[in-house]
Amino acid sequence: MNNVTRFAINFRNFIFEVARRYRDDETSLAASSLAYTALLSLVPFMSVMVTVFSAMPLFEDASRQLQDFIFQNFVPTSGAVVQDYILGFVDKARGLTVTMFLAVFVTSILMMHTMEKALNRIFDSKASGRFRTKLMMYWAVLTMGPLLVGGGIALSTLLFNYSAIASAKGILIKALPVISSTVGFFFIYLIVPNHKVNWRHALLGALFSAICFELAKKGFAMYVTSIPSYQKVYGTLATIPLFLIWMFLSWNIILIGGTITATLETSRWRLHVQKYQRNQRLLVVMEILRLLWQASQQGKTVSNSDLCGHLYFVPDDELNHQLEWLIEQGYVAVNQSGDYLIRHDLSTLSFKNMYANGTYKVPIKASPPFSRYQSLLDDFWQPLEPMLDQSVEQLLVRQQNEPEPTPEQAQQETNK
Repeated sequence: MNNVTRFAINFRNFIFEVARRYRDDETSLAASSLAYTALLSLVPFMSVMVTVFSAMPLFEDASRQLQDFIFQNFVPTSGAVVQDYILGFVDKARGLTVTMFLAVFVTSILMMHTMEKALNRIFDSKASGRFRTKLMMYWAVLTMGPLLVGGGIALSTLLFNYSAIASAKGILIKALPVISSTVGFFFIYLIVPNHKVNWRHALLGALFSAICFELAKKGFAMYVTSIPSYQKVYGTLATIPLFLIWMFLSWNIILIGGTITATLETSRWRLHVQKYQRNQRLLVVMEILRLLWQASQQGKTVSNSDLCGHLYFVPDDELNHQLEWLIEQGYVAVNQSGDYLIRHDLSTLSFKNMYANGTYKVPIKASPPFSRYQSLLDDFWQPLEPMLDQSVEQLLVRQQNEPEPTPEQAQQETNK
């Protein structure tokens, strides 16, 4: 199989996997929830931004520039109208008491919490239970985020005054929406999920979302101007449904970018794991225990990357499932560094008990990467062999002398 064919198959599998995850994670429903929550939080978010900037006269001009930049570049066709409405609401919100203002500010926290929950579901990770840490992160984003962006706009305004840089102003202004979208999406995918994300995967997902966002903005504007059905039905209120539809579409794009990032983080769609057979699960468990047991003999632990590298032919969701089962049974533990180590004395753990605690099928034939365990399987299917009464450690000692296939040999056998 040549590289072009392999790439085409991987790309097809990747597209199917993204579509499957979009459906199974109910991403469209999460986008609806985020669109509604974002609508509620838009006014308090703008109020916080205006309040932060008004406290610093240096950024007062940058505040208006930032607002104009957001509504002109990220809200097609109806940005100016929406901006006028929101700024009118902001002026009223700023006159509220502190208690009322904090009550309104909670909606911004809810939006960020909903976004975090949606991305954690996409990345198959559990939400962090440290509420105080999350609250501080939300507060920092809501206050420092606009300040940093406004500071960047103020700095760029000063730089554009120099003739040497002013010539490139037009190009930079056209590229700024895509650049700012990419940077924003990149940090969302990298920081928000309770999952260690590879920055390259986050960058690819951010680039996809930023490009789709620009294309969607132009397409949406073209649709609204060429087919003015909403204006005929809703009249002056047409801005409201158009704005809601645009927010729903925007959150779909953001979450699809997160789905792409999460899919790149997995290996289940890659060609080299397609021939993995689920009846080999018991051998996956045995191989994990063997690696950890050998490391324990040397007083070492095994990192997740080392496990994934050794068991490269096993889909990552399958590997994680078996690791979770071993941890639940108390056979394996995770230290503070995230490395795995043996927790149970394998010399006192009989193979019969471990097998009974799981829901595994014992295969008759081991797949090529697990060929070292073929003699163990042969013994299992011999009725006179008291193999079940042996300890796991005894079985692992027996496998030490078995030849281990090299990755090249295993790949050749798998491709046959």
